[in-house]
Amino acid sequence: MNIANLTNERLIKLDIKAKNQIDAIEQIAKLLKQEDKIECHSEFVKNIMIREKESTTGFGNGIAIPHCKIDSVKQASIAIGKLKKSVEWEALDEKPVDFVVMLAIPNNEASTTHLKVLSTLATKLMEQEFVDNLLNASSEKEIIEVLK
Repeated sequence: MNIANLTNERLIKLDIKAKNQIDAIEQIAKLLKQEDKIECHSEFVKNIMIREKESTTGFGNGIAIPHCKIDSVKQASIAIGKLKKSVEWEALDEKPVDFVVMLAIPNNEASTTHLKVLSTLATKLMEQEFVDNLLNASSEKEIIEVLK
């Protein structure tokens, strides 16, 4: 699956000034709302936080993959935020997060698109070269190229 097809340069922000995890999630979710990928920002953020309470999406290496599957997602999408300063996320490696890959998936794609995207991302995130390229990308266009 080419996950780069689920994002665009307007869904990527490289200089997010977040005070904490919820602030980072709210700011990145705002990108999805601005691009008309979700119907309701507050409902989306609420569902992301419900998912976070089930188990952390802090994958490790400073990366988090918050996600949720709800009916108000209009189109499966990926929004990406690079944080200016790391925030606590209760990540699996117990380190703070400074790179967020947020997945917005319509409920009716829960067993298809959602699983494919998570599987593809998890596989790629196990490759150090991919992680390094993602974290060191200096432009939105470069991040999209890395995702390809």
